[in-house]
Amino acid sequence: MNFSSSRFLSLLFYFILILGAVYGCGGGGEGGDGGNGDGGRVIVPGMNPPLNLTADAGRERVILNWTPVLNAESFNVYYSTLPGVTKTNGIKVADQHSPYTGRDLTNGITYYFVITSVNAAGESAISGEVSATPSATPPPYAPTDVRAEAESAQIRLTWTASTGATSYQIYYSTSPKVTKASGTKLSGASSPQIVGPLSNSVTYYFVVTASNANGESTTSFEVSAVPLASPPPARPSNISALEGNAQVTISWNSVPGAVSYNLYYATDILVSKKTGIKITNVTSPYVLSGLTNKDDYFFIVTALNAAGESAESTEVSATPLVTKPVSAMISIPGGSFQMGDNLDGTAYAMPVRAVNVDAFYIDRYETTYELWKSVYDWAILNGYNFDSAGRNGSNSMGTNMPVTMVNWYDAVKWLNARSEKEGRIPVYYTDAAQSVVYRSGRVDITNSWVRWGADGYRLPTEAEWELAARGGLSGKRYPWGDSAPTPGDGNYNMGRSVSVGVYPPNGYVLYDMAGNVFEWTWDWSSADYTASGTVNPRGPDASTGFRVRRGGGYSYGFLFLRCFERMFRVPFYEAPYFGFRSVSNQP
Repeated sequence: MNFSSSRFLSLLFYFILILGAVYGCGGGGEGGDGGNGDGGRVIVPGMNPPLNLTADAGRERVILNWTPVLNAESFNVYYSTLPGVTKTNGIKVADQHSPYTGRDLTNGITYYFVITSVNAAGESAISGEVSATPSATPPPYAPTDVRAEAESAQIRLTWTASTGATSYQIYYSTSPKVTKASGTKLSGASSPQIVGPLSNSVTYYFVVTASNANGESTTSFEVSAVPLASPPPARPSNISALEGNAQVTISWNSVPGAVSYNLYYATDILVSKKTGIKITNVTSPYVLSGLTNKDDYFFIVTALNAAGESAESTEVSATPLVTKPVSAMISIPGGSFQMGDNLDGTAYAMPVRAVNVDAFYIDRYETTYELWKSVYDWAILNGYNFDSAGRNGSNSMGTNMPVTMVNWYDAVKWLNARSEKEGRIPVYYTDAAQSVVYRSGRVDITNSWVRWGADGYRLPTEAEWELAARGGLSGKRYPWGDSAPTPGDGNYNMGRSVSVGVYPPNGYVLYDMAGNVFEWTWDWSSADYTASGTVNPRGPDASTGFRVRRGGGYSYGFLFLRCFERMFRVPFYEAPYFGFRSVSNQP
């Protein structure tokens, strides 16, 4: 049996064991809800399904995005390989948030999706249906955060770039529900893009697509604006949001000609004037109080004068917390523990064996973007270079977010930089003599090139990571025990990263050891544990092509939250659900 097939069968075994619990769109799901079209739930009067829904095809996956819904606490996804999806005939994936990633789908097969909104009172009707066809060579994803700003006889469009896109197209019309077929096409667009000349006092509707050699994306959410001879003020700029205890302070630059400002907010991403809770006549800085600690909030601001209301500002986010998470290292006692899967027969996490690990220190939180940036800026000035500058969480917004979009090489170089910045001895070198500190390029460091006894920072080994994740519990599936995860245990279904410290810690007071973002470890991958020793094991000494990541992530299902779960990626891989944390031999 090859490695990939053994991995599949192990996952399949556990899938059967838990009777089909959902861990992603293609990885299983509940069946239809039963005999009625509403799944036995009360349809909530006045609560709408998402009005905007897009489906982007990827490799063996589809990503859904939708806009917030007032009073919705979560969303249910229903999907099928046949059109006309309902709650009865669709496979249900419960308790999700935008963006949602359906994984392990079949390339070349078209999948159809609808969404419902859910709160304690029940479930809404279904949304409009969207579809996408996964492909081995998918086009880029549709642009997000599209904004339309009215000017005289023209509209200024802006959007967030799509990874891998080489060009953009705008489609527009004076009728809503613009499609590629119905809209006037403007090729070679770039953000910001002026569209004109247009007729004043006429409403125009816009969608944007992204293209590369693989093709053209689906259309973005639709936006609209009305050109006017005397247009509204420009949209506010330099928006920021700072968390506090049950409150967030939103600030922005004043706009020439504006006489007042409106604030819109929601607890789901992609808030707009149509979907946000509106507060009028606010001034900067504005303190929004009475919020729920540990919930994400998303904000936009508009400017007004006698001519009307501006386009929406860029979106910002913050998470109210009683106190700001303070970086600290936690002492993990050394000793012996049972490493691996003694419950579900996961081949790549066996054989279970007693492993002895020396005591060490590990960061309480995943490396935050704030900490990453402070070291990164120092490193750039001191002989380091990186493939990526990192990202603030999954969406380049939010407070106390884990850094993401960091590959293994960059994480290791950054750890050396953190060591040098603090006057510690670096751990990673480019030679067996340990004479050249690793500061640049992509070097596949071997075990003998690591100064394991140094006081600097490093990645945890797999054994260290698993010991820390278990939090003092022996032989359990999750950091909290064997009980199946609930949405309050870890961030595995939010569709985006959240601030560190939001979910409960484990027994060692470590946060997000299950969920939020995957974390790089030191080890090269191995098909099982037979090749590793039992005293401070460090994995294979030679490259196997993949490094190991641990801990699960916000867009993966709860199977990946298991303490022994292992996933493998090429070390140059970076993604918005990838991060890491530091380990050291010294506090």
